[in-house]
Amino acid sequence: MRTLLSILVCAVPLVAAAQPGGEPPPSPVPAGAARATVLHVPVAEATTGQPIELVAAVDAAWAEPLLVVRYRGAGVAAWSEAAFRHSSTGGWYASVPAAVVAPPGVEYYLVGRGPAGEQLHFGSPQAPHLVRVEPSGDDRLAAIDAARTEGRTETVALDLDAHDFGNRYGNDDRFVRGELSWTHRVSGRLHALGFGFGFLEGKTPRVDPAQPSVTHSGRWGSAGARVRVMPWLYADARLILGVSHVGFMRGFGGTATFGRPWRSNLAFSGETLTDLGKTLAIRLQWDTVPPMLMGASIVRTDLPGTLISSAGLFIKYDVTYQLDRGVAVRAAVSYGSRDGAGKFGGGLGVAATF
Repeated sequence: MRTLLSILVCAVPLVAAAQPGGEPPPSPVPAGAARATVLHVPVAEATTGQPIELVAAVDAAWAEPLLVVRYRGAGVAAWSEAAFRHSSTGGWYASVPAAVVAPPGVEYYLVGRGPAGEQLHFGSPQAPHLVRVEPSGDDRLAAIDAARTEGRTETVALDLDAHDFGNRYGNDDRFVRGELSWTHRVSGRLHALGFGFGFLEGKTPRVDPAQPSVTHSGRWGSAGARVRVMPWLYADARLILGVSHVGFMRGFGGTATFGRPWRSNLAFSGETLTDLGKTLAIRLQWDTVPPMLMGASIVRTDLPGTLISSAGLFIKYDVTYQLDRGVAVRAAVSYGSRDGAGKFGGGLGVAATF
């Protein structure tokens, strides 16, 4: 009987070590062997994408010259490890790589290695310490964007706008402008990227009112980006290259939006196109009647490349209605003049997000 009991006692640790689903326990330290003492203050929380820096104080480090941290992402099966480095100031330091640091958290424990084998100093494979990892501000905003758009990241839009300024001498002063664009939503600090193709056709009076109006036109391609500077401030920039009625055309544009572009906001924008002139606008948008977005703008423009001294000025009211499955339609009406009584203009647009 005594022999049977001895066999069972010896078999218990072997059975425990063979259990699946975890690291094998460190080898037992022989009785009387020298052991190091490790003092470690655990890390409570970390930031997504930032390394976790660990600090320890080791007494009798000669007994266990190698101190390592074993770590893994919460819910991951396999462990990785990194060695602590001894600083000239006396402390021991190790780092959990940034690539591992992601929500919901990171698990780790500390093991010392020496001539006598391995010794657990903080946590264990079965009960590791959990560092909670909270999503960054950009990650939270990206998650909100994904929920708002139902995971759709691409938008194709077609817009047409026109205005007739009229002229006190009865000459033509008008333009029609259209653009087809593609936007890819990144939803990070770099919020969106896009490109488009546009055209403009118009007539503008000569300085001599007895002469007929002349035709101005342009064709171009554009590329742009939207950056989320702050949760309530977005900046757009666009580069434009093409040809006009004169020759090679270049231009650029930009917008500063105070507020979320898809909700209530105030936006200031500007654009300049070679041979076609400059445009400045201020626009107030509100979303008090969902699923509609309404906006009111004041626009000062030289389009379509005015030859007379006074600049065109008009006000515009627009409404965007959100249909099902990411489709939105837009309609606008404008009123203003350049050199004579005011006249009307307007616009139409459609966008599909998928």
